[in-house]
Amino acid sequence: MIIITVILTACSSYSVSLFNESDFIGKTSADITAEYGAFDCTSMPIGDDGLYRSARGGYTICESQTGFLGTSPELLFFIIFDENGIAVECETGYRPGG
Repeated sequence: MIIITVILTACSSYSVSLFNESDFIGKTSADITAEYGAFDCTSMPIGDDGLYRSARGGYTICESQTGFLGTSPELLFFIIFDENGIAVECETGYRPGG
């Protein structure tokens, strides 16, 4: 149990220091990828205009780790975009489909 707690604590501490929601809200997906690079995971394909619309894009903040008690899932920082391609919300979560 101590090992799991340490791994989860390390991932959550890393995510807090690496990404700040206020750095993304109000920006387009094009602005964000120009500054931070391509997303590691997206829920929809990019549009013809270069924007993700009604979608979310994620950056990996903690890789999947294998230990004695099994494998911990990969943790991502997701940015949610509205129908205009503007970031409106952020959340942490797991890669869809595992």
